[in-house]
Amino acid sequence: MKRNVFIFLVMIFSFISMKAQKISDEDPLYARAGFKGGINYSSILGDADDISGRVSIHLGAVVEYPISSKFYVQGELLYSAQGYKVEVAGQEQKISLNYISLPIITKFYVTDKISLETGPQFSILTTVGNDEVADNDPFFDSFNDFDFSWALGAGYKLESGLFFQLRYNLGLTNINDTAIIDVTNRNSVAQLSVGYLFKTKDNRRIIREQ
Repeated sequence: MKRNVFIFLVMIFSFISMKAQKISDEDPLYARAGFKGGINYSSILGDADDISGRVSIHLGAVVEYPISSKFYVQGELLYSAQGYKVEVAGQEQKISLNYISLPIITKFYVTDKISLETGPQFSILTTVGNDEVADNDPFFDSFNDFDFSWALGAGYKLESGLFFQLRYNLGLTNINDTAIIDVTNRNSVAQLSVGYLFKTKDNRRIIREQ
């Protein structure tokens, strides 16, 4: 089974390389670094009841690297403020879960400007907040430090480097530490982003036709 998976991955990378070789010197590709920021609409899915979403922000740095004229990989390092609202004894509590996230996104450009995007996201929990809890330390300990999710979305990029992204991150791991609280909940985050990618002659990647 592992051997078949390895052969399949080799075939995929070989196909991408063959496509990349067809790009001529007259159409250089650029690795571009920049920044992005935007709005999160976050909630959780799972065992918790009386849950609603909350609006927060994300921001950080991005690097877009070309594999071929159609395929790009975009790495990001983001601060992402997430969480949810929960009703307890008739009172609404706002739970904030703040992460440092590393999405690694594969982008397929269906046109020169429009891309379909997907990839994994790895996140580290930095802070937890609940205004209704006097001591947040035990509350923080009830959440897992690491979160893994999968991103799906689309983007629109102008030649100037200005871009827009719409993305949904589906959590695939339990955000709660079951050694402390025996429940299973996963992050659910919709994101709307705007950003800018710089382009210079020094970071262009020319793929020569063979």
